[in-house]
Amino acid sequence: MNSVTEILVAGDIVRLLGDLIADNDLGAGDRLPPIRELAVKFGVKAGTVRDALLTAQAKGLVKVLPRVGAIVQPNGDSQDPDSVVAHSFGEVVGQRDQNLFHILETREALELTMVAWAAERRELSELFRLRQILTDMADIPLEVESPEYAKLDVDFHLEIGRLSGNSVMTSLLRIILLEVRPHLDRIRWSGNRRAETNESHSRIYSALAAGDGEQAQSEMRDHIRTAYNSLLDEMRQPPAMNGVRANGSVS
Repeated sequence: MNSVTEILVAGDIVRLLGDLIADNDLGAGDRLPPIRELAVKFGVKAGTVRDALLTAQAKGLVKVLPRVGAIVQPNGDSQDPDSVVAHSFGEVVGQRDQNLFHILETREALELTMVAWAAERRELSELFRLRQILTDMADIPLEVESPEYAKLDVDFHLEIGRLSGNSVMTSLLRIILLEVRPHLDRIRWSGNRRAETNESHSRIYSALAAGDGEQAQSEMRDHIRTAYNSLLDEMRQPPAMNGVRANGSVS
């Protein structure tokens, strides 16, 4: 399943979650079924439900609490102010006239703050999912083009957001990543680039495991700017004309 399909599926699940709340007369403070149970009910992966719940949180439908689950939120003026902020931010980022590089600069500011907090606040036992994401990425052969790799890359950054303990910033990061993902997808994930990404992620993980916020920030800064520079390199190239670039190379 590619990243665009994942986003569409997550949107469908958000609507199904709304129907579930309405059909079962769930009110503010009621808890939704566990993620795995919802995944079976909707016939999707647990990760897709997790993404949908975070999107639903940004819309003010639920609030996701660690070790508790998704809690139904009240409607109207009593809506969670964190969700209102995230929703409003999403509308701003989604405007067509936004400068992509301004969005990337905002991403860097968010992630540098969150990775430092994650290093400070994490418990070693909470790093299991982050470690599993790295394992899943490393298990994908470098010579194989895999849409799952890009999805795992997003999961890695959002999991660090979760570890930071700031749900608002994590929701904002999710919105930004969904916005920039199509641009990043245009950069070919060559074997070398993926190997470098795996190594960069591992260095970030090691800094988090050591509780070294300064080193985690340094590694995250290098990681993000590599992607930033790759986009700049792409912008320097003229667009392909019938599959052939202006310099005569085939794209």
